[in-house]
Amino acid sequence: MIVQPPPLISEALLNYVKEVRNIMRYLRRGIKLLNDVQVSEAMEELSRAIRADTKADSLRRELLFKLEEVISDSATREAIVHILRRLDLVSEMAKEASRYLSIIPYLEIPDDIKSRIETLSKLGLEACDILVSAVAAVLEGEGRKAIEYSLKVEEVEESADNITLEARRILVDIGEKISNPALVLMISNFIESLESVTDYAEDAADYIRAIALCTS
Repeated sequence: MIVQPPPLISEALLNYVKEVRNIMRYLRRGIKLLNDVQVSEAMEELSRAIRADTKADSLRRELLFKLEEVISDSATREAIVHILRRLDLVSEMAKEASRYLSIIPYLEIPDDIKSRIETLSKLGLEACDILVSAVAAVLEGEGRKAIEYSLKVEEVEESADNITLEARRILVDIGEKISNPALVLMISNFIESLESVTDYAEDAADYIRAIALCTS
């Protein structure tokens, strides 16, 4: 049976999920700045996102080491490891999206697609914000709240799926009008990275909900 993790692990896990959120926060800011044609400021925010990913990865490795030392219960340890794996994928997708923006000629992207990209970034950050709240709730023993938060992440992911579908339809419709064919592929891959942020956030929320059900 899964047991409540000790304070040392709880604090480290919460710090980690907050740093993962920071990656998405910087990415979101970068996209908003690009849409406002503030390119140099946007590039700085994207660089911050990549640096935050490096910090998050270090926090994750330290936490994995602490798990082996501090938690003897295998079920609890494995549950936390599952959450860490999904959060790591959230981190990787946000970093990948940030890197795409360093090479994509963003100002050439049609406005209809830009608006969907901004919405996806908003939803990605919203999912990460809710994950922080869900993790905090489950670590404080507030299982019902954690479950409610995890279900909200699922709703955000469904909204992101719908926006992604809209963006892809637009891309298919106007793809032939974009003079640079490589841009179409890069936009498609970039959108997929943004969508994956909410996909993996939902996966993490599923594990948080499972822990909440076991400990409440």
